[in-house]
Amino acid sequence: MRVTIDYARCAPCSAETCMGVCPEGILEPDTNKKPKVSSDSQCTQCGVCADLCPTKAITVTRKQQAK
Repeated sequence: MRVTIDYARCAPCSAETCMGVCPEGILEPDTNKKPKVSSDSQCTQCGVCADLCPTKAITVTRKQQAK
């Protein structure tokens, strides 16, 4: 999985920042208004969601390029 959400750190966010900034639209609200990953394979690993998360609850695992 490319996007990991630490739900213990993720408070329901009225701004839904991570969901609004994802250029691929892979984050959507679950029933608790917390983000869930709808399509991990479409993630481009840009990291915008992790950078803007106010509680730093999102981690984006980037693939390492071959040397």
